[in-house]
Amino acid sequence: LSERLQFLHKVGALEEMVEDLGKEFRHSADDLAEGTSLNPKKMWAEVDSDHYDLNTCLREAIVVFKSFLIVLPENQLEAFENTVRQQSRAQEGGVPSRQRAIRHGRMPAIAGE
Repeated sequence: LSERLQFLHKVGALEEMVEDLGKEFRHSADDLAEGTSLNPKKMWAEVDSDHYDLNTCLREAIVVFKSFLIVLPENQLEAFENTVRQQSRAQEGGVPSRQRAIRHGRMPAIAGE
């Protein structure tokens, strides 16, 4: 695989893992909070495990992001920064951003490109 495809594959895998882990974590936490868990000790172990895995995904995402920034051509850095700021402001204002995630086979739109 090319470096670009490896990067997109890694980002996609991280996105999928975080989504799945988040669902499991919320489900377990809800059961514990409502007192509906048949085995609270096991459920707490699952919450702890999911937390560890989510933290590992966060650290891996940081490594992937730093790697992306290192290879980003300097002449595209300002456009990338502007795009991130625009999308951050849109989300803060309750407006969904145009591009929520990087999908396999296409790169996110970067202002000025």
